[in-house]
Amino acid sequence: MDSISGNPRIKSICESCELQTHFIFRHLNTEQLRYLSNQIEEVRYTPGELIFKEGTSPQGFICLKKGKVKIIRLTPRGNEHIIDLKSSPDTLGIRALSTRSRYRSSAVALDQVQICLIPDKGFEEILDRCPIVLKELLCYIGDRLVRADEKLISLTQKHVKSRLAETLLFLKNNIGEDSEGYIDIPLKRYELAQLSNMTVSNVIRTLSEFKRNGQIDLKKRKVKIVRKEALIKISLFEKD
Repeated sequence: MDSISGNPRIKSICESCELQTHFIFRHLNTEQLRYLSNQIEEVRYTPGELIFKEGTSPQGFICLKKGKVKIIRLTPRGNEHIIDLKSSPDTLGIRALSTRSRYRSSAVALDQVQICLIPDKGFEEILDRCPIVLKELLCYIGDRLVRADEKLISLTQKHVKSRLAETLLFLKNNIGEDSEGYIDIPLKRYELAQLSNMTVSNVIRTLSEFKRNGQIDLKKRKVKIVRKEALIKISLFEKD
């Protein structure tokens, strides 16, 4: 089964892409970037569209060029559970590609999303031609492993307030803010609960407490961090 949706694909011009200056391809010269362009197809998605599906096999390396994506997994009862949120520049499905296994989760566009897809063989050729890309990719994977370890510690060693504060700080740093300073993604309370491994009632109660203490502001499904240092202190507090 095709793991990437059948949306129209266009060629991407890597040497003029703003991401090439600060992503894993940042050390490539003009000739190498042109070679990369010949391997890449750009695919676009609208909000709610499926980028790849749990259980399918990777077609290649996916670079998240623009937009925000949620990574989800279905529970045995068929309910959606959010595992992670990603914004550009980033990669999608790198674990399945590197282990030559099937996707263990699905990726869904949250807004207007653009990805660049490098087919398997083309990506292997790039790694052979440009070892610096492999070095950058290993650094990227290592950073994600550190983040996964930190999240595991947070879920097992921190109380609910610390977990929610950490989630809000993560969203601010990785998703960014809109023009009014709110975290640039609307999230339902149950989605925040999934990301923080909390109950919905605990999320609602803790958000209300943060707002009452002047640490955040709320506008419908959006959150603004008002007192960042206060949330950092809360996020570092472990269980008694």
